[in-house]
This record gives sequence, C-alpha cells and structure tokens, in this order.
Amino acid sequence: MTTHFSNVLRQAFKTFDRANHANFHTNLQLLRQLTDELTHRDLHLRDDLFRNVTVSRAPCSYMHIFEDERFSMSLFIVRGSSAIPLHDHPMMFGLLRCIWGQLLVQSYSQQIGPDDPLTYDPHPTMVKVNAEEPTLVTPDSQCATLTPRKRNFHQITQTGNGGVAAFFDILSPPYDADMPTYGPRQCRFYRPKADGGQMQLHCIPSPSTYYCDVVDTPESVVQAAFQVADECYAANASGKQ
Repeated sequence: MTTHFSNVLRQAFKTFDRANHANFHTNLQLLRQLTDELTHRDLHLRDDLFRNVTVSRAPCSYMHIFEDERFSMSLFIVRGSSAIPLHDHPMMFGLLRCIWGQLLVQSYSQQIGPDDPLTYDPHPTMVKVNAEEPTLVTPDSQCATLTPRKRNFHQITQTGNGGVAAFFDILSPPYDADMPTYGPRQCRFYRPKADGGQMQLHCIPSPSTYYCDVVDTPESVVQAAFQVADECYAANASGKQ
C-alpha cells in the first residue's frame, strides 16, 4: 500500500499552499514528522534496487516522483564512494529522508542576518558561509532539513558499509517554479575554500564525475500521486483546503 506516501503528499500540499501561510511552521513540522516515518516500502521499492552495484551503472540514480509549482518530490540513489557534489537550494525549504544505507550531509549557511532580506544572485562567483555540523542520516534518524536561510548549501556522500544509500527529498519551491521577483532558479555547484578564518564557496561548473541515470517510478506510486494531486487541486478550487 502507498497509504503513508499519500499522507506525506497530502501534508505537503497543505504545508506549501500559500493560503495556509499563517500555519506554515506548524504544517511543516507535521510534514517532517510524517516524512521521518517514510520507508522504501512505502514507495514500493524492491530491496534489490539498492543491492545491484555494477560498474555499468552511473554513480547516482534519480527517480522523479512528483512536481508542481509548489513543491517537488524525488528519490536519489548514491553508490560506492560517490557523492552528490556541493550545490545550492536557493530560496528553498527542504526535507531529506534517508530510506536506505547511510549518508553524510555537510551543510553550509550563507552569512546573512536574520532580518536581512533574501536575495538571489543568478550568477554567483563566491558566497561567504558558515559551516554547519555534519549530519549522519540513516533510516533510523530524522530528516535532514534546509531553509532559505540555513543549510541550503550541501554535499551528500554515501558512507555506509553496504556501498549504496538512498534518500527521498521534498523541495519547495522547485528550481523551475516561477517565483515572484526571482523567477526560476538554477542549481549551482561549489568548491569550499577557507580564507583565513572565513569559509567561502566558489561557484564551479557541474563536476564531470557527477551524473545520474534514471530509475522508473513504480506505477502504484505514480497513480497514488495523481489521485492525491487531483483531490488537493479540487479542494483548492472549491476553497476547502
């Protein structure tokens, strides 16, 4: 059954609906609690998807699960000593739920005051940041999180003995969303550099060692996503959400 996945998706619609902005933080906490309980079985993923480590596969695999203008859901599988290189999530909230193996998340936060306005630079060269404490995530731990101000630069590395790790993530708004003032945003890659006591992230091209193949989404998950989306869109149109 995809019941729990459907509950996560419904809560995501509720959380990121602008009509519910007054209750955003309460809804985000509820979404995190539900996502903390998500397993690979809730996504109808077979164990052998995470055990077939072959030289012919890409370092990472990507599975598209759902996306609209409010949020996206996807799955990444990281193999061997591979990593998803240091990259950014501009103007986003995010949840990263490890559903297989073990991942080390090294995050950075831009040096910006709590009352300073958020800005989006479409062509960054260097960003001054603070390094956050690295987070080890497993299926037994809570989600790693990011916000528009905290931990929205990160690198994700497979560190388990099994050689394969996987995570489900929710991002809002997606990169391609046409945000007011900012429009769509790009995902940029970075190289960290310490300059005296100052940590800097220098923008670089996408590393040639990072590429993904695509894994098909289980049909049951696709159908569940369509069903929940139809319900939520209908409720929104009628003013019930």
